[in-house]
Amino acid sequence: MIGVKVGDGYVGKKSRVRKGYNDVMIGLEAKDREFVEEFARCLAKVLGRREIRPRYRRSSGRYVVEVESKTLYELLKKPVDLHRLKKYIEHCEKCVAAFIRGFADSEGSVDKNGHIFILNTDQRLPIYVKELLRRLGIESTGPKLHYLRGTVIHDPRTGKQYTHNKDAYVIYIRASSNTNFYRYVGFAMTRKQARLENYVKRNTGAPTLPQPFPNPSSK
Repeated sequence: MIGVKVGDGYVGKKSRVRKGYNDVMIGLEAKDREFVEEFARCLAKVLGRREIRPRYRRSSGRYVVEVESKTLYELLKKPVDLHRLKKYIEHCEKCVAAFIRGFADSEGSVDKNGHIFILNTDQRLPIYVKELLRRLGIESTGPKLHYLRGTVIHDPRTGKQYTHNKDAYVIYIRASSNTNFYRYVGFAMTRKQARLENYVKRNTGAPTLPQPFPNPSSK
């Protein structure tokens, strides 16, 4: 959940508050339904609540989940306090893996050739993630400057142009570490995980895939 929040997730204050309700929230809005559903499931578990169901927002064509939580707002509000979060992220290897998974689902990509990279505008985060990956036996390069503030890009899916308002930094997982990334981290997003699995199958030559690291939230 922390990994998703420092990636695509958000916390904020409501513009209109109803009496008896919190004025702060934590949420996620994304096109991938299973990504938002997994975040909602983690929120429910952490907050000890019943099932939290995402909703589809027609105006944006995305799925969204939001919950009120003063505790999570104070913990995860900007600017991100990595020093404060480390005791949760580094609690154990499974927590480290879960944090990286959430961050990679938010900010990572896998191309058709199985190359994995993770991008973020806060340079501290790629540097920190690189160190956590190393602890799991996953080697990476970078972070390198990926694009400068003011760079204009064309989105082929929407046909629109966007201007980046911040510099962005990227780390690349070494191809030799893709199998370890699959085994110890992986992706919650089906399409990203499928590309990674295909790469591992093609390059290991093994009849079966390596056993993935257990999902911390599955226990």
